[in-house]
Amino acid sequence: MVDRTAVPPAPAHDNPAADAWYVAPEDAGAMVFTQDGYLSLLEIYSTSSEPITDWPEPRFVER
Repeated sequence: MVDRTAVPPAPAHDNPAADAWYVAPEDAGAMVFTQDGYLSLLEIYSTSSEPITDWPEPRFVER
């Protein structure tokens, strides 16, 4: 949890604040959501039938 008295909020923007997909494993990605200028959700997803059990390596991220 961020101490909101110590760190100012980021500028307002639409959600997801950022999204990226992975080249390995295929059909997977990550999304970042914010609320009131602070991180509220970090989600990894897959559209394949196999669930993702580990975070893929950052070197496979494409934006």
